[in-house]
Amino acid sequence: MVLLLPLVWYIPHRKRQTEGEHARARLASQFRDGALAVAAALGSGYSVENAWREAAGEMRRIYGEEGEITREFEVICRKLSVGQTSEEAAENLARRSGVAEIRQFAEVFSAAKRTSGQLAPILKDTAALLAQRQETEEEIRTMSAARLLEFRIMCLMPAAILLYMMIGNSGFTDPLYESVAGRGIMTVCLAVYAASIRMGEKILRIEI
Repeated sequence: MVLLLPLVWYIPHRKRQTEGEHARARLASQFRDGALAVAAALGSGYSVENAWREAAGEMRRIYGEEGEITREFEVICRKLSVGQTSEEAAENLARRSGVAEIRQFAEVFSAAKRTSGQLAPILKDTAALLAQRQETEEEIRTMSAARLLEFRIMCLMPAAILLYMMIGNSGFTDPLYESVAGRGIMTVCLAVYAASIRMGEKILRIEI
């Protein structure tokens, strides 16, 4: 029990990390539509600041008030209303989100804005590239779904086999838990088991 105390910290930490990864994935998926909305508004003749506001309204209609992209675009609009530049607001979103696609978009947006480039076509092309990247990621996740299921089954198998042995023949496993040597061996096995699960998670986490 003393050796397992770190799990009191690790399990909630891992859960928050997983939830954060899912939230970033949703934000990245929604941001593609947001980038296209900004480009479309610029193409319709809106100023840069008003294009962000128009895109925020569009995201509110698509994803609702609680959508990740809706909240982020509203933050950008508030920053613009207090005098912050659109480049700074986009870069701030990229830093806070931790999403590679948004960081790339912010870099392209800032460069195009500084060089007085044609923002609408540039952002439209950038959004199209982000869409292609997300489609590739979805294809990879689909192809690796079977491997992920196999991994989860293999993670459960050692514990399931041990539980079966303890229920079917409890005396057979007594030396593993009632002697110092057995407890030491099982502690090492538990550490190897946990390390293997962690290694498997890293192997299956494919990033583009």
